[in-house]
Amino acid sequence: MKRVALILAGGAGTRLRPLSSDENPKQFLQIFDGQSLLQKTFARARRSAASVYISTNEQYAAKAAEQLNIVNMLTILTEPARRNNAPAIALCCREIESREGDVAIAVLPSDHFIRDEVEFARVLDRAFAFAESSDYLVTIAIKATEPNTGYGYLHLGDELAPEVIGVQRFLEKPSRERAEEFVRRGNYAWNAGIFIWRASVFRSEIARAAPEISRVTRENYEQMPSISIDYALMEKAPRVAAVRGDFGWSDVGSFEALERVGVNVAALLNR
Repeated sequence: MKRVALILAGGAGTRLRPLSSDENPKQFLQIFDGQSLLQKTFARARRSAASVYISTNEQYAAKAAEQLNIVNMLTILTEPARRNNAPAIALCCREIESREGDVAIAVLPSDHFIRDEVEFARVLDRAFAFAESSDYLVTIAIKATEPNTGYGYLHLGDELAPEVIGVQRFLEKPSRERAEEFVRRGNYAWNAGIFIWRASVFRSEIARAAPEISRVTRENYEQMPSISIDYALMEKAPRVAAVRGDFGWSDVGSFEALERVGVNVAALLNR
C-alpha cells in the first residue's frame, strides 16, 4: 500500500512569542542547525512516505513552498480559515484520497523536535504496517520521561500485536499529582498528535464520530467548528492503537524546551 505523509504547518506559534510571530511562526524558524522544524519534518517524511503533502494556512503557503523548495504547489493544501486541526485534516485526507486512492496516511505536526531520526523512522514504519493491515486508527505513544503537565496523555491497554497496544482513552493535561501517578504506573504515555490510518478507515470513522466535519469542503470551511482531531474523532473512536516511541521527542512549546534541545534562546532574543 502506498504511504503518504500529511504535514500540519498552519499553526501561529503563539507560545514562543516574541521569537515566533504571525509572519514567522515556530515551524518556520531556522534555528535548528540552520534549519526549521518544518524542513526537518519534511526530510523525515520523505524518508518514510512516497508522497508528502503540506496543510497550512493560506498566509503561509508561499513561505512553506520556499523553505521546502516545492515547485508543484498542488502538494500544498491550504486552509481557508483557522478552525483548529480537525477540519484541516478532514479536508486534506479527502483530497489525498481523491488523488491517491486508499493510501496509508501519516499526519505529522510540523513543529516538533525529534532527536533520534532512525528510531522515529522505525516506529513510524511499524505504525504504517499496522494501519495498513487493520481498521484501527493508530497513534504514537511517546514514553513519558517526566511528569509533564503540559502534555496530554494516552492510557494504554493490552497488546494487540508486536509493539502495538490498544489505547483505552485520551486524557487532557493533568495536574502535577496525576502526572506523577501516570509516570509511576507506566501504562500512560504522552500524546504527540501523530496519527496514522488508511484513508478509507479515516473517512468512515470521521463520518460516524463527527458527521459535520466529515462533510467539510473549501466552500463551507468557515462554518466548521474550531475543534481538534482528538476531541472530534480520536476520543470517540472504538478502535485506536498506539506504537510506543522513545526517540527524543519534544513539541518545543516553551523557551525552556528550546534550551533543552540545544537552542541558545538568549542569543536569539538579543539579536
